[in-house]
Amino acid sequence: MRYSDLIEKTKNLPLGKLVIGEFATGRVIINNVGVRHFYMSQRPEYRLIIESGGKTYTPRHSDFLSDYILKCECRPDLRLALSEACDALCNGAAPSELKETKKLPVYFSDVSEASWSYQTSSFQTGGISTELFLHGLQSLIRVYDLNDPELKAPEAFRKAFLDAQGGKPVAEAAQRLRPQIKGGKRYFDRLERA
Repeated sequence: MRYSDLIEKTKNLPLGKLVIGEFATGRVIINNVGVRHFYMSQRPEYRLIIESGGKTYTPRHSDFLSDYILKCECRPDLRLALSEACDALCNGAAPSELKETKKLPVYFSDVSEASWSYQTSSFQTGGISTELFLHGLQSLIRVYDLNDPELKAPEAFRKAFLDAQGGKPVAEAAQRLRPQIKGGKRYFDRLERA
């Protein structure tokens, strides 16, 4: 689904989990956890959950940037196609269409004699599956949009991916996606978050 359709689907999320998509390799879920603490904003807080291979993940923006870099290291020949897919996704394209048009594989690396020595299974497969990566990234952008509408999440994610493509370390590329403290202060007020 396109980002505009995802906005409509998640406009009024009730408390609890909403399944955004179920795929052969796992599920993408947005969880409305409600108001976490009375000192914080009265707006509900949202989180992304990815279920894959019997495990549950709650990835952050840096996890998706790291997974992008891992996929590029596993398959350098697909780096341009994946970069274009991430850019188009941040501009509102549909993840399932991007996977087909860019001819991205289900996994970016296969477990074989050449890769058996890698110590982590995520490196052997090149991170999470392509479907979960693309749909999860789109849902994470929506989660950031719901949690902090002033951030303008699609553009912030696009800039973060452009920085990661340019060779910046993940920590620097993801800097603009972290909560920013206003000048002259080292803490958040309840009124600031309202």
